[in-house]
Amino acid sequence: MQIRAAIYTRISDDKAGEGLGVRRQEDDCRKLAKEHGFTVTEVFSDNDISAYSGKRRPGYQRLLKALASGVVDVVLCWHTDRLHRQPIELETYIQLCNTRAPVPVRTYAVKGGEVDLATPEGMLKAGLLGQIARYESQHKADRVRRAQEQMAASGKWLGGARPFGWHKPAGSWEREPAEGQAVADAFAAVLAGKSLGSIVRELNDSGILTSVGKRWGYAQLRQMLMRPRNAGLAEWKGEILATPSEFPALVSEDVWRAVCSILTDPSRRRSQSNKAVHLLAGIARCHCGEPVRSATVTGRNRESYKVYRCPAKGTGHVGKRVDFVDGVVNAWAAGWRDAAGVNDAHRAVAPDVAAEIAKLETEAAGLRRRLDDFAIQAVEGEITPGQMRTMTEHARKKIAAHESRMAELRLSAERPVWSGDGVPPMATRAAMDEWLALALDDRRDWMRQNLEVTLLPHGKGSTKVFNPATVRIWPKGYDLDKLATHERRRSFRQWIESLPSQVAS
Repeated sequence: MQIRAAIYTRISDDKAGEGLGVRRQEDDCRKLAKEHGFTVTEVFSDNDISAYSGKRRPGYQRLLKALASGVVDVVLCWHTDRLHRQPIELETYIQLCNTRAPVPVRTYAVKGGEVDLATPEGMLKAGLLGQIARYESQHKADRVRRAQEQMAASGKWLGGARPFGWHKPAGSWEREPAEGQAVADAFAAVLAGKSLGSIVRELNDSGILTSVGKRWGYAQLRQMLMRPRNAGLAEWKGEILATPSEFPALVSEDVWRAVCSILTDPSRRRSQSNKAVHLLAGIARCHCGEPVRSATVTGRNRESYKVYRCPAKGTGHVGKRVDFVDGVVNAWAAGWRDAAGVNDAHRAVAPDVAAEIAKLETEAAGLRRRLDDFAIQAVEGEITPGQMRTMTEHARKKIAAHESRMAELRLSAERPVWSGDGVPPMATRAAMDEWLALALDDRRDWMRQNLEVTLLPHGKGSTKVFNPATVRIWPKGYDLDKLATHERRRSFRQWIESLPSQVAS
């Protein structure tokens, strides 16, 4: 009489993904079948799946269906712990084996011999072996967790895909030049108000792929920016550890924390769109120093329109119509860009100077964001008022130092200047058309690199009338109040005041 045997194989961890472990188990089980005269009718296998973890095992589930249908007389395995390590699984298996009459399904193990689950002794043996296997699995898991915790505590890498931004050419992690710069640029772009979608497009268009050779997506970029090792910090289960990471920092801790604050801000995304909409949101500043945001307001005549609004609370902060402000800035930017050589506004700035200025701007932007975070933490009771004052004072000193250094670098660089009388160049129709034809992200990038825009309070007169003089614009590297002569200051202000007023109805 032919005795039908089913082989079940399983291995918990197949790092190479080659299935060698399960094939070796199958070979041993086939030898066992030949010794007993069994005919192997089917092989069920689960590769790289742990029985202890409780994950669904497709091969094991098919074996149970075969037992229930009565097409199996004998089950062969390398060891009983390959079948089950959970008591509840053993109970189900015993019931299925014993429901087949008149002869129950028998189980044979290469390591352990026959386990007769139809007898109390056999069930006891299977239960004890399962408990021992469960103990070993849990003990191993505890050892692995403890080893990972020790590695994390010492700042070591816990393994996985190579982190984007670093490589390991000779025993220790080093900054990978191209990827490290891409990380730093992405942080600077977020602080400058760029959307993650636009950063993703730039990375993919430039041919920069993830560390596993794939194109960037929104989720991948956000996850990359949020990791503490970017700032040289070690982490364990969401907690920042005192020991620094073995990875050299790509950005400062202030910049990293500022970007994390932006990305986790629930008010950051109010729609499914991840594309910048307005020219100056996050670029222009209120006279108090805060970057303005766009908002929608409704006037007395129930007309809705967009405004640039300071996020700071209290009186005295600006709120100006987007279309009016953009009209002034577009005229100024188009003329300056045309006079500066279109795409070569930085042509006379040495690359190392431009890189230092960009780094300082990123650091200053990160610190300004940290000031907002300090205020929120104080309101929510996470820090005391005294701690807030100390942290704020320290951050403001660093901001002042960065701004002072940037001013020195810009004034020492040979930047293109406007006409000798100090009046900004008026845009020609062709220059304006060329400027407006640029993609919004490109115009925003140019604005960040070349112009300072500050929105001033309305001042005297009716608030229904927009005053262009309240939009103060000048090239980076020039201080409006420190222009060479009184005549240059006067001519600049006359140019601003000559712009037509617009009725803000």
